[in-house]
Amino acid sequence: MNILIKIQTNSELISYEAISLAFVLASFDHKIQLMLGINSRSLFLDKGTRIYGMIQSLDLYDLPQAWVDFDVSDVDVLQNTQKVDILNLQNFDSILEF
Repeated sequence: MNILIKIQTNSELISYEAISLAFVLASFDHKIQLMLGINSRSLFLDKGTRIYGMIQSLDLYDLPQAWVDFDVSDVDVLQNTQKVDILNLQNFDSILEF
């Protein structure tokens, strides 16, 4: 399955669960795309959160760069994210929102 996981929350726990789910699904050969919303921006740019480290681990699970709908200037996060303005939701079998 081709699954989009949209993370729009500013809750570290919910974001952690969403990314953990992405890792599990990727382990079972699903194509996963993460999308980070503006509300989650502070979590993904804070080096003290678990979420920050998880975004750095996308390559370990053969996940593509996470899409973001906000500007990223942090070099460490930039290599694992890609700004996306237009989404073609037709490409996904399922969309999960957190």
